[in-house]
Amino acid sequence: MSVRLPQAQAMIPRPGASTVRGPQEQPRRESSKSESGGKSSSTGSSSTGKSGGAGKSGGAKGAQQQAGLESAGSVGARGAGGFDDMPDSNEPQARKRLELIQAEVPRSTPQQGQAPPQRMAPQAAPELSRERRVEGRENAGAERHALESRAKLRAAVMDRLLHGMRDVHARLSQFLKNPGRLGVVNLSLVLSESSITYELWKEPGATPEGRASMAQMLGLAPDLDEASLMREVMAEVHQAFVDFQASRPAKEIRQQYEAVLQQYEAVNVLPIVPGHDTGPLLAELPRLGISLEKDFTQSLLVDSRLLAVGLSADEGSAEQVMVAGLTVPQLGTLVAHLRRLNPRLTNRQLCQILLLASSDLKKACRKILGQAEVEQVQELARQLLRLQAVEHLFV
Repeated sequence: MSVRLPQAQAMIPRPGASTVRGPQEQPRRESSKSESGGKSSSTGSSSTGKSGGAGKSGGAKGAQQQAGLESAGSVGARGAGGFDDMPDSNEPQARKRLELIQAEVPRSTPQQGQAPPQRMAPQAAPELSRERRVEGRENAGAERHALESRAKLRAAVMDRLLHGMRDVHARLSQFLKNPGRLGVVNLSLVLSESSITYELWKEPGATPEGRASMAQMLGLAPDLDEASLMREVMAEVHQAFVDFQASRPAKEIRQQYEAVLQQYEAVNVLPIVPGHDTGPLLAELPRLGISLEKDFTQSLLVDSRLLAVGLSADEGSAEQVMVAGLTVPQLGTLVAHLRRLNPRLTNRQLCQILLLASSDLKKACRKILGQAEVEQVQELARQLLRLQAVEHLFV
């Protein structure tokens, strides 16, 4: 008993201290009671005095253990209360991070009277963008197809012109082998923008379906009016003529054509060609309200080494003689007659006689060849023959 008193006094709580009991106090009290009960029961067979002393001794020991447990419980409670009252130093930093993350996410607050945005709304923009991309690809494909169609059309026109020039060159070369005695050759072929345009327009332009098909080929609206479609076709043909004349095959065949004409001058045979196209397209253009220009109908075969039939009297020049009022066969017959009247006439002299007969010297203008002019031409041929005869006699 005297040995455990100091420990009991050390375990006694100080005055004013909290007497909060720990969570292990109740089991230890029960275990102490069971131990004291066991000791009293184990000594129950001894005498009554010993059992009473042992019971008092066990009770004193249980009281001291209970006081020590209460003191230990108060110390544990004091330590637990200190952790609860201490602030967490990481809480402000975590809160700041959360606020920064929330600030980076845009939040749309609906205005007063405005319904909140629906979730399906953002899908409209991608769908619209996809439709625009598809439409853009379709438009790009249609434009590319139209450009390819126009390029193919111009290439076909250029090929048609090249074959036409080669055909004329072959015919002239063949006739040159046996020119005959007439001293003239007539060519009825015309290679002009109007003649090629009529070849392209003749079948499609006859029906609305054909015109719609041609418009789609050119990348135009199928319901385009007839006049606008004609202007588009004329523009493509004109560009094809420009490209053809600048191409190397066209320059080569032109040189061959001029070389053949030079040989005709050497044998004193005058080629006569139409200077312009006089086909059905000339009546079609005024109906559509399209003005007619001379360059549009002028033939590529016109050259200074031959005689050409013009549309008006003021066409041509001293180098490039063109006469109006007669057709190609009529003009060929007149030239053949002049050759019979004066076999010594050259191609250049024949052209100058016709130019003089179709010119009004008093008014300083050109005029068409009529019956009076034809008789004048014949008289000029006779006069020239007499002059040549006199010159031959004196020389």
